[in-house]
Formats: sequence, structure tokens, C-alpha cells
Amino acid sequence: MKRISVQMLILIMTVLLFTGCNTYTDEGTYQINNDGAQIQKINQEYTSNSYNQTYRMHVDENAEEQVEMLNGVQSATVITVQRKAYVAIVLENGDTKGIPGDLENKISQQVKITDESIADVYVSSNADFVVDMTDYREQLQTGRPIVGLTEDFNATIERIFPGTR
Repeated sequence: MKRISVQMLILIMTVLLFTGCNTYTDEGTYQINNDGAQIQKINQEYTSNSYNQTYRMHVDENAEEQVEMLNGVQSATVITVQRKAYVAIVLENGDTKGIPGDLENKISQQVKITDESIADVYVSSNADFVVDMTDYREQLQTGRPIVGLTEDFNATIERIFPGTR
């Protein structure tokens, strides 16, 4: 009798062990609901209900191309969130301290022309911001929901553009 119960216990523990080690490998569309929290991955967008607001983050490749065609801009990363666009640029002269006012206005106009729904454009050549935005861009384009992406993005925006929330 003891032998059967020991064997049964080992069998149950083995099943529980393998159940806990299961990995998720689906590459499709995602939707996770946990008491109001929602994450969706649809067409390179990331949506999260956070603080009772919905954030839809999107990499705007058309705006990136248009900004990169401007004189003085080597590369650009544009991520839109609702009616705001955040633009990280690398200047041709390598300056990371500031952007000439006329160039910043041209970038803002170009982004608004590319996407007429954009009301506010925030531009920075800060090296940390460029690295962070490049990382967010890559994460959004992988097609997998990234836990904490919205919170990290918001913290970066608050640090670079205080008071813009």
C-alpha cells in the first residue's frame, strides 16, 4: 500500500513539475485581460489600460522617413501615443545637447503632415532618449506584448519632457 501511494505521489509531482515549465510560443494576436488590464498586439501597436487611460503606441515609419529627409537629420525614431508624437533624432553634426529651433519646427510640421491626427510633437536629440526610443521601437516591432512597456515609456517621457503627461 505504501509503495502505491509513493508511486502516486511521484507521478503527481512529475505532472505538476512539467505543467509549471510550459512555455508560450504563439506568434499571433494577443489579448490578456486581468481585471481591466488589457494588452493587445495588433499591427505593430501596443495597447494597455493603465491609470484608466488607454495608450496605443505605434511606430510611425512614414514620419521617420520624412524627418530623415530633412537637412541636418541623420536618423529618426517616431513613436506616436494617442495624439502625441515623440521623436528621437540623431543630428548629422552629432550634437546631443540641443536642436536648432528652425529644425525642431520643421520636424514638428513634417510629423503633423504625415499624420494629421497628431496634435503635439516632442523632439529630442538626447543620447539616452535616442537609445531608449530605439529600444522601444524594436520591442514594438517584435510583435510580442512587452510587460511594463507603457510604464517604462511614460517614465522616459516624463524624464526627458517633464510635465507633458
